[in-house]
This record gives sequence, structure tokens and C-alpha cells, in this order.
Amino acid sequence: MPTTSDGPTERLILVSNRLPIILSRKDGELVAHAAAGGLATGLSRPHREGGGRWIGWPGMCEADGEIADDVRVELDARGMTGVALTPDEHAAYYVRTSNRCVWPLFHYFTEKVHYDDADWRVYERINRRFADAILAEVQEGDLVFVQDFHLMLVPAMLRAARPGLRIGFFLHIPFPADETFRIFPAREAVLHGLLGADVVAFHTLDYVRHFRTSVRRVLGVETLAESIPWEGREVQLLAQPLGLETATWQVPSTDPDVQREIEELSRAAMGRRLLLGVERLDYTKGIPERLRAFDDLLTAHPEMVDSVMFVQIAVPSRTEAEEYRDLKDEIDRLVGEINGRHGRPGVVPLHYQYRGVPLPVLIALYRQADVALVAPLRDGLNLVAKEYVAARDDDSGVLVLSEFIGAAWELGEALHVNPFDRAELRASLERALAMGPEEQARRMAPMRRRIAENDVHVWTARCLGAIRGAHRRRHPEPLEGEAFEGVIEAWRAARDRAVFLDYDGTLREFEPRPEDASPAPRVLELLSALTRDAGVDLWIVSGRPSYVLDEWLGETGAGLVAEHGAFARPHGERHFAPLLGDPSLTWRPAVRSIFEAFAERVVGSRVEEKPLGIAWHYRAAQPSLATWQARELYQHLSEVLAGENADILQGDKVIEVRPAGVSKAHAMRALLAARDGTPDFVLAAGDDQTDEGLFRAAPPGAVSILVGDRRSAARYRLPDPRSMRGLLEHLSGL
Repeated sequence: MPTTSDGPTERLILVSNRLPIILSRKDGELVAHAAAGGLATGLSRPHREGGGRWIGWPGMCEADGEIADDVRVELDARGMTGVALTPDEHAAYYVRTSNRCVWPLFHYFTEKVHYDDADWRVYERINRRFADAILAEVQEGDLVFVQDFHLMLVPAMLRAARPGLRIGFFLHIPFPADETFRIFPAREAVLHGLLGADVVAFHTLDYVRHFRTSVRRVLGVETLAESIPWEGREVQLLAQPLGLETATWQVPSTDPDVQREIEELSRAAMGRRLLLGVERLDYTKGIPERLRAFDDLLTAHPEMVDSVMFVQIAVPSRTEAEEYRDLKDEIDRLVGEINGRHGRPGVVPLHYQYRGVPLPVLIALYRQADVALVAPLRDGLNLVAKEYVAARDDDSGVLVLSEFIGAAWELGEALHVNPFDRAELRASLERALAMGPEEQARRMAPMRRRIAENDVHVWTARCLGAIRGAHRRRHPEPLEGEAFEGVIEAWRAARDRAVFLDYDGTLREFEPRPEDASPAPRVLELLSALTRDAGVDLWIVSGRPSYVLDEWLGETGAGLVAEHGAFARPHGERHFAPLLGDPSLTWRPAVRSIFEAFAERVVGSRVEEKPLGIAWHYRAAQPSLATWQARELYQHLSEVLAGENADILQGDKVIEVRPAGVSKAHAMRALLAARDGTPDFVLAAGDDQTDEGLFRAAPPGAVSILVGDRRSAARYRLPDPRSMRGLLEHLSGL
């Protein structure tokens, strides 16, 4: 394997259900040519330049389950590796599970979902076959990028076999809201599979949010805005919509092929304005709905028969499925009815083509269309909308866009429409046809610029960059071996030491009931031993209320900081003093009422009142329900407390509201500033997000320790409170 001075050379291993190649046999000879499409275009350059492999099904089923020799040779010459499927496997894995189960579910067509356990087992087996093919190719330093819903189990399979492998996954269809996703019998398997990746990427933030919510509801896992802690890693979440190869759509109108098609279209239009729809034939695309809206338009405005022509392109898709044959029959019937009702000899208002169209024809259609109607009922992204905008050689034209597709997230200047509302569809067509050139330009220009600036190569770079970046996010260094000995030596060499320790999860293991987590005799012995050293200034910085800290730790001689930094009691004193003066608590009654309502709703959860803060604990509650309710509670509190002088704190199985400005970081800075001199050794240790402030506020050179295993600002990590107590035993001389 080639290497550089920095280590192994990175290769990109791309994985998709279908390879970006179309194979066929003519007179017994294999014929191959590259497939078109945004994904194939965007990934072809890094695939070609990086010397990696593209792994996928070559599109030809083999009865013996083996790739034919001539196919293997052809693929190898193109840097590709084929995964074989028998006809029966293709039917179960691709036709039935992927297209008749996952596809309708993720697009919210639950009535069309057909799930079968036997077919799902085939899906699992084929995903395993893909994973094995990847593992046979992958080398040290490689980056694996898996595509789409056919292969959702592959990331976890790869992670189990190669824990250090860099893995990304992109879902090109919507990820549905959790109420829909949870219908799926194999929901846990899908989530486990996807969480094997370093990065799970989607087209929009909506899909990211739906995925996070499903993880919380189904797996009971706490999630962050942009990541999910999972099995000692942090899975990064990315919203990055696929772009175009914009140069493809910016061919000059003077190009002979394009010019010829434009002239033919002009003759067919006979001076009429052109409405255009281009979709793959699929029930998610809303073709019958838009045809009925056009029918309503002509019924309301019969004169438009002489001024408007609608061209609908429907590219054949999944013709082996009964649902698609029925859809084709419905559209054929609608086209005949509309033309029969509104047309007359020589004037046909609706031109329907059930076929794919060559690129010059499509460019000509986009250039000539006064209005593009892109109105799927649901779509992950939809590149047609972007193609129409990119193909315009000026700032004319109107894009009417479904609000239920991913492209609506980027193309805010389009006329957004609810495709289920025929009246709104018709009204949007009326508005589009009436729109003047100034408004057209005002809407079209920023969309053209945005699409040009965020092309498919930007998508590729950002996705691959996110995978590299996620893998570089290292957890703190384990405090062991030479690092451990170095801390001990630095401690012994120091004359003035300051120590800041969290309690729950750091000195003491968690308990289902917080009141049961009182300190064991060994903890008290350790703290007392440390405070007996005149060169040690020890502080316990906890979220516990002051009376609990006093009862549990008051005799150790340690300084105590309560409620995450609200109150402090130095060593030798008897009373706690506030660190932030006299904060306003006007928000407490409302928060108490909300917390009590959630405590009633979630069995096992409880409310804890503190002198300043108030907390809702859910460690003893059922995980999946409690995690979901915790997120709902957090969002509700964010709205209720907007403008209040209060902070919402999300800790380990607890949500707390406290006065604004209270933090462990503020407490540490205040306590260090109050000292007579600067300590020559500072140690800070904690386990959850509330302790990140401690780590960041610690002075340069401090020993900061995360108790646990996650990404953190801490310098070192120890696995559990027992290990932390072991370190303190060394420091105290016990």
C-alpha cells in the first residue's frame, strides 16, 4: 500500500446499492457505459483521483450468485467491485424490503408498507454481503462512504469488524418523524446499523431532528444537537443537501442539439406559455394531483387552453411492481380525460410522455418552461427543482415547489405549495403565470447563485470533510502509564495545589435514587486525608444542595460548592454564601408546576427543590420514555423561560433550572481569584456536561479529568469513579 511521511494514503471506498455503470449484453457481448446522476457525478472525481473502489451491485442478477468473469474484469478496470445478487435475493432485498417497505414508510405512505420477516432476513444477509465485500477491500487509512436506505445495516457491521475504520453514511430519502418510523418492526436494527457510522448525513435539518428523536424514543439515548453519544463514540449528524454538476445544465442555447430542441418546442407550443413537470413515475411524486390541479385551472379559465400548454414527463420506474403499474394506468386515464374535456382538434393542452428524455431535450424544456411545477407529495430532496433553476440562462421563470421536499429547505424564493391542496395548487399556477419579470428575477437570481455556489462537489467535500473531522475528534487521553506517573510526579513536586472535584459520577457511582448516593467511608477517608495536607486546597463542586453537601461531606474539611456554583462554603467556615449576590427567582413557581406535571407523567421521575435551583431527575424512569419526555421538557422550558433571568441545565439524567450566570466555571474562577497566590498545580475532575465549564475554566497546564468516555474539553479521562478514587489514593498517600 502506498504511504506518505504522515502515514498510509487515504483511499475512498464508496458503497451504493447500484454501481454507477449500466451493463447489458448485445449479441452475447458485454456493453458498458457510465450512469448519469448527481451522486455518480459528485463522487466520480474523488473515486477516480483517490485510487479507491466503488462497491455495489452491477445491475445484472446471476442465478448462481456469482459475478460473471467478463463483468468482473470490466468492473475492475473501472475501479469497481461487484456484489452479486440472485433473482430471488434481488426480489426480497431490493423489490420487496427496500422498495415496498422502507421506501413507502420513510415517505409517510404507511398504507403501502409491506413488511415480511423472511424478506427482512434477506435484507440483513445482503447487507452482510456488502460489508464483507468492503472488508475484503479496505486498507489502513481508507475512508468508507455508504449510500442510502438499501444498506442501513452496513455501518454497524463494519464497526464491529474494524472499530477504527472511518465510516460515513448518507440517506438520500427523508428520515420520517418518529411517530412514523416507530411503526417499522425492525426499527432498532436500523438505528443500531446507522449509528455504526462516524457521520450520519441527511439532506435537511428536519431529517436530522427526526433521526435524533427516533434514537431517543426507541433506544432511550440522550442526544445532542449535532451528535449522539453511542458505545464510547460520538456519532456526528450532518445536514448537507446534494448539489448539481451545474456545468451540465449551463450549456449555451446556441449548442446545436439544444437549439434544435428549442425550435421544435417552440413550434409545438404555437405561442402558448409552457408549464413543465418532470418526475420519475412514483406515487410519492404527486403526478395525478398536479394533473387534477391543471384540470381545475382550465375549468376555471377556459381561455387558457389557447395560451397555456402543460408538458409532463414521467420517467418509467419499478415497472415490476403492481403499485406502479396501477399508477401508470391512473395517469393514462387522467391525461385522456383532461385532453378530451378541454382540447379540440389541433390544440392539446396536456402533453404527457412516459419515457426518459435525452439531456438536450431536458435542457430545452427547462429553458422554454415559463413555470416548473415540482410538487411531489414527499421527496428527500428532488434535483429537478435545482436543474430547472440552473438551466435558466437568465433570471426568468417561476418555480412552484412542494413544501414537503428537501429542496424547499434551500429554495426559499420559490412559490411553496401544499401538493395535497388542489385549490392551492391551482392558485399557485395562476399566480406563477401572472408573475411579472421583475418579481421573477428577484426570486430566481438568488436561487441560481445559491445552486452554483453549492454544487455537487461542495456536497462531496463537506461530507468527506465531516467524516474525516468526526474521526479526528479524539476523546481525552487515558490517564494511565506514563501520563499517570507524570501527574503523580507533578503533584509531589508542587507546593500549592488546588483541587476541584465533582461528586456524583466522579467520586461516587450513580444510584437510581439520588438520596441513596451518600459517600462510602473510603470516600470520606480520602477527602479527609487530602485536606490534612497544608499544601492542598480541596473543593467539592456539586449540583447537590448545600444542606446535603454539609450532611455528607461537612466533616471532611473540604470546601463545598453547592448547586453548580450558586453557594460556597470555604474550609473552616459553617455557613454557605451566595457567589452571585441575590438573584431573581420569579420563574420558580412556573417551573415547579411544569416539573411536577412531568413527574406525574413519567413514572420513576422526581422533582428536587433546592434553595435556588429546581431539578427534574429521571434516572429511575423507563429510559426510552424518559429520554423523549426530557427533550420535550427542555424545549418547553426554553419557550417558557425566554426572557427570564434563568438557565436550563441538562445533566446526566437530570434537567435543572437555575439563576442565570450560576456555573461551576464561574465558581472555580471566583475561588481561584480569592486565593492569596496562584497555585502551581490545579486538578479538576467531573463526569457530565455541567463539568465542561470546569475543564475550560481551568488555568493553562491544569490536570483536567473526565470520568467516563466521551468527547470532552478535559485533558485526560478515567473510566469510572472507582478509578478516580484510585488516583486520589495515590495523591493522598493512602
